[in-house]
Amino acid sequence: MGCGFGGVEVALTLRKQTNELELVMIDRSTRFDYQPAYPELLSGKVTPEEISAEITTFAAKIGARFMHAEVQEIKFHAKTVTLRSIPKGETHELAYDFLVLALGAEQTFFGIPGAEEFSCSVDTMAAATETKNALDQLDYSEEPNIFIIGGGLSGVEVAGELVDYLKARDAHARIFLVEMMPRLLPAFPREHVGNYVSKFLRARGVEIMTNTAVQEVEKREITFRDGRKLPYELIIWTAGIKPSCFCEQLDLPKQKGWLKVDPYLRIEGMETAFAVGDAACFEALGLRSGQNVEEAEAQGNLAARNILRILRGARLRAYNPRNTVQNPRAIISLGDDKAVVYSKWFMFTTLAYRIKKFIERRYMKRFT
Repeated sequence: MGCGFGGVEVALTLRKQTNELELVMIDRSTRFDYQPAYPELLSGKVTPEEISAEITTFAAKIGARFMHAEVQEIKFHAKTVTLRSIPKGETHELAYDFLVLALGAEQTFFGIPGAEEFSCSVDTMAAATETKNALDQLDYSEEPNIFIIGGGLSGVEVAGELVDYLKARDAHARIFLVEMMPRLLPAFPREHVGNYVSKFLRARGVEIMTNTAVQEVEKREITFRDGRKLPYELIIWTAGIKPSCFCEQLDLPKQKGWLKVDPYLRIEGMETAFAVGDAACFEALGLRSGQNVEEAEAQGNLAARNILRILRGARLRAYNPRNTVQNPRAIISLGDDKAVVYSKWFMFTTLAYRIKKFIERRYMKRFT
């Protein structure tokens, strides 16, 4: 359930290992989206068609069945799933032997009044496309104010792409990047990467507001906790994620809303139900998996292999997180065909953007 990075990896790994299993892939969308490239939709460097692909084509390629449907109910003890097909709305009940929840996460607005109503985002393909349309409709003769709320990975990348968008059109706007913590990229424990990114974006004209939290958003005006009120023409919200609405409804062990899993990535207390990617909360030896593509893929791979181990009566293998909350790593686009590669051990910029695009193109080839 869920055909993002984690779900795709589960299906691909299972099929590579055996042709004896019936694989059913379920998603509300018929297309896989390469989410890390969403910010580049704003600058026009990529099109929706270039960073998405039909899941049905992929499923057929690996001999899986794809169902375009929403999950209505899961009966874990009966091992059945109730689905509502899209767009017909027909109800189906499927029995399963093994279940993997890879339902991802959703944008959160932290209950801030007006934030969801008046903000754009880039958390889905549709949202990023709508944001691009909103950019195209602004009157740049008035040098509009554009606020990006959240100075994490997405916020930083959106800021860089907005500068490129303006440069390509010889347009002018004030771009504000707002972060409530004292520095950009606060999830990265070492300050030098945030300092480097701040310096780079400031040199490109981005106005960075740290130690600044949003209190309320009204039509055309944003209020901060320190009492400041500033006018805006566009807000792009990139701050924070939450569990999917369906995960929130499940009566399962959770930690801050995320599904708790055991060392083998099974949902806590379950023998044949797994959770991977952003939907899952995994901790081991004081390390917690980050909510990123690398972890989703690695978890999907191990969950698939543990399913096969159960079938073969072999000993399950514990998961070892790679890209953790404590020691994150990432390739961060900064616009102007520049990027920075960061991990616990190193940081470099040479060829970083080319590496990022190579990874993107290589990944998308699996759908052709």
